[in-house]
Amino acid sequence: MNLEKLCAEEVMYKEMYQRCPRLWRQPVPDWKELVRRCRREGIPGLPDQAPSLMGTVLTEEEFFEQNHQEAVCFNNLRYCPPFLHRLEFIKIIYCMRGEVTVYLNDEEYRLEDGNFCIVTPGVRHTVFSCRDEDVIINVLMRASSFSDAFAGILMEQNILADFFWKILYTRHSNRVLIFRSGKDGKLDRWIERMYEESSRGKKAGNLLMKSYVMIFLGLVMREHLKDLQTVEELTDEVYVLPAIIQTIRDHLNSVTLSGLGEKFQMKEEEIRRYIVRESGYTYSYLLRDLRLRRAAWLLQNTGWSAERIMEEVGYSNTTNFYRAFKEYFGTTPSEYRRTGEGTLI
Repeated sequence: MNLEKLCAEEVMYKEMYQRCPRLWRQPVPDWKELVRRCRREGIPGLPDQAPSLMGTVLTEEEFFEQNHQEAVCFNNLRYCPPFLHRLEFIKIIYCMRGEVTVYLNDEEYRLEDGNFCIVTPGVRHTVFSCRDEDVIINVLMRASSFSDAFAGILMEQNILADFFWKILYTRHSNRVLIFRSGKDGKLDRWIERMYEESSRGKKAGNLLMKSYVMIFLGLVMREHLKDLQTVEELTDEVYVLPAIIQTIRDHLNSVTLSGLGEKFQMKEEEIRRYIVRESGYTYSYLLRDLRLRRAAWLLQNTGWSAERIMEEVGYSNTTNFYRAFKEYFGTTPSEYRRTGEGTLI
């Protein structure tokens, strides 16, 4: 991966930056505001339009050019002014070399070699690096299909898997994870593979990209959870839904809507409406989703019989369990255990 040479946009941004570095280090809401600030400082010559894509909200359609793409990877432009924006997708910002400043909800964080962060949809943030030798890589994952494309990550039992669960089931996913990892050659290698594959454009293999992302996140789960720093801005009210989901996950074989209402001091109908309002899913959908994903994880990670797994996740009828599993994964429990994969329907 050769990124030493600045691209045309970076050359243009660097020339602008060198006129007034102070202004370039202050986050801006958009390009027009940067132009206004420069003119107030007596710095003319900035074009009316930004040399690269800028917007207050960046959509999946703008970055995932093909419908089948689940992940893309590219380098963050050096010297690009730090414009504040929100995402409709999940982003990993990986500092491969040098350093980068990340602004998250008006707070400033410095990432160095080997550090990275995961930004959820909706978080107001921006990124800035101002040295030729900096190499900052962005890995983007679709939020709209994450539960299908990266189901294996969700089946793990750790804080990173919980983090992704909350992205999927909570509309208030205003969270960021920062990893203060040291330089890890293994993580570098998988980022390089993502970058090289994604650089093939329309010829990039979606299966390869998904596999590389899964391996990267798997290594993070195994070796770097100790380096985790959580950045979040949540009120107690916003955190209720993740707590409800966690309670459901912890009591799959005994949970009831009335029991949840009692625990969270809501009437049964009130908590039913709350779940729909905050997640967009019904209680029945969430319960089925969590039960079947847990069953799939147990099939892959234990030697338990299908009947024991069925009871563990809250099914009392074998026929109903097998039918639900086949409808969800496109395969039977025994086939799933043998092959380790299914097709979410």
